[in-house]
Amino acid sequence: MLATLVVVTVLTTAIAGVRDPSVSVPASSEAPAGRPNVVLILTDDMRADELRYLPKTRRLLVQQGVRFTNAISPHPMCCPARAELVTGQYGQNNGVRHNTGRWGGAKRLRNIDDNVGRWLQVAGYRTSYHGKFLNGYERLRPRPKPAGWSFWDAQTGGVYAYTRARFFNGDRVHGEYVTLTMTKRTNATFDRFSEARAPFFTVINHVAPHVTLTRPWAPRWERKYDDAYRRARPPSFDSPSFNEQRVADLPRGLQLRKVDPDRARSLFRARVRALRSVDDAVAATVRRLERLGELDNTYIVFTSDNGYALGEHRLLSKNYLFDEILEVPMVIRGPGFEPGTVDDTSVTLVDLVATIADWAGATPGHALDGLSIERLRDDARLPARDTILIQTGDRLADSTPGWDYRGVTTARYLFGHRAGKPGTGILFDRERDPHALRNVFWDRDYRAIRRELTDRTRVLSRCAGAGCNRVFGPLPPPR
Repeated sequence: MLATLVVVTVLTTAIAGVRDPSVSVPASSEAPAGRPNVVLILTDDMRADELRYLPKTRRLLVQQGVRFTNAISPHPMCCPARAELVTGQYGQNNGVRHNTGRWGGAKRLRNIDDNVGRWLQVAGYRTSYHGKFLNGYERLRPRPKPAGWSFWDAQTGGVYAYTRARFFNGDRVHGEYVTLTMTKRTNATFDRFSEARAPFFTVINHVAPHVTLTRPWAPRWERKYDDAYRRARPPSFDSPSFNEQRVADLPRGLQLRKVDPDRARSLFRARVRALRSVDDAVAATVRRLERLGELDNTYIVFTSDNGYALGEHRLLSKNYLFDEILEVPMVIRGPGFEPGTVDDTSVTLVDLVATIADWAGATPGHALDGLSIERLRDDARLPARDTILIQTGDRLADSTPGWDYRGVTTARYLFGHRAGKPGTGILFDRERDPHALRNVFWDRDYRAIRRELTDRTRVLSRCAGAGCNRVFGPLPPPR
């Protein structure tokens, strides 16, 4: 199936009474009449099926908005996905292909000032960005403040620490759970924006449920959730792809050892406990917008930068082309989004930027590789595309350059080949094999399909702008 995008608007907050050298003057002081606010809430490494463990988010966003069941992160890794969310471009156009190394991190972003915040600021919006930016941003010297943000509240330290953080304006927080810290800062920003009587755009980045980079190997959670989900069973355990028996049909680099079920279970329970605090944060955001009288005129988007495998295909990881890693939660609440609706339109994180610009009436500073979700929903009977580019990066692969796998996803097929090695790859037929247990990349019956998907990958891996959204036509049937 084609991927669906779930996005959450993230607020950048400026705390009242705190020095804030990141404040800038909007390019236009005119408040566009009737323009909606936009809030993007982003989690880190959250699976689509983990949305079920956020009861407040389900009540306030899912039941009051549209849940997209076919949303994906087409480059499922933190930094490339976040670069897509600020540029509306794939990695071949924005420059970011991995988290680190020569081809990754904030240093690879080609134009840090040509971003969605800048476009909305020019359109008359107050803008804020809170929390994690691109990987490695905290190590840049000098550390830039991207153009376009009225309040730039990016983290410059303790990005994965959960109980400490440092922010661009010099604020340091210790001993407080980071999700609570982010909620306080974003709500203070909402208060200031509401007083300005101008539309606002806020991006809120929550670190949960990302694993910490220090011991223990699991997310931290608030003490009040110590007893939450103690007996919860990871959904991955019920999938035939969990520690699948047969992997000889996969490329050598994907023939992995089985994961430890106890480790997978412990990681899952830590993840959903950490997400309960995000659930609290979503509720606090909705309450604050309602109190300020802004809720009915605000698009709230909730999503993640990528999914995560919890033992499927013998993986405890991301940055692989499997559905569990590509799929992300996506919910949109706001004007025109019918409460309690489920939508199977295929959308991606790249589409989100085009959607936000569409809502705001903003003019992007470059061609966007995605399409507005509003257009995709309206044109459901006449698809704007039938194939979506998906890819992963390799921080050491100078010869490719910087790519690991490149491929495409369609309604039926998941396909990818090693960068520079089109004879090595994966091809799964979702209609016959919904759990991706049989790689038919080398199967004679799928030879014509593989050739066509290889051609589509070649075209889309070089695409930019409108060329990234095409209708290639029907694929040949398997023999």
